[in-house]
Amino acid sequence: MIRLILLVPFLLALILFAASNQESSQMWFLTYSWSSSVGVLALLIAFGGLLLGAFGVWVSELNQRRRARKAEARNRELEATVASQTAELERLQAQARLAMATNASPAVITSITPITPSSSSGV
Repeated sequence: MIRLILLVPFLLALILFAASNQESSQMWFLTYSWSSSVGVLALLIAFGGLLLGAFGVWVSELNQRRRARKAEARNRELEATVASQTAELERLQAQARLAMATNASPAVITSITPITPSSSSGV
């Protein structure tokens, strides 16, 4: 909303400038020359700036989207790890309850190996 509040007065001033400067004048760029009104030239320059700004925003968003995709993939990986660890914990608790109910030692001794963080860094 703040962008719109800033953009509308600028565009109105630019359009008023273009409307009030209709007389044609000769313009040169290096060896090229053309005849155009100053107002039309101002509108073209503003449009070019708008396109360059939009391109700059698009390029900066590419990095953010890449980081978001990596974070979502890491989140899915961690959720799968939590689910497998929870299942392993429930299995071991059920085995311990069964062993306590029969007053016997567990038939199979299992060990839980800790999961080391993956080598990918930077999310």
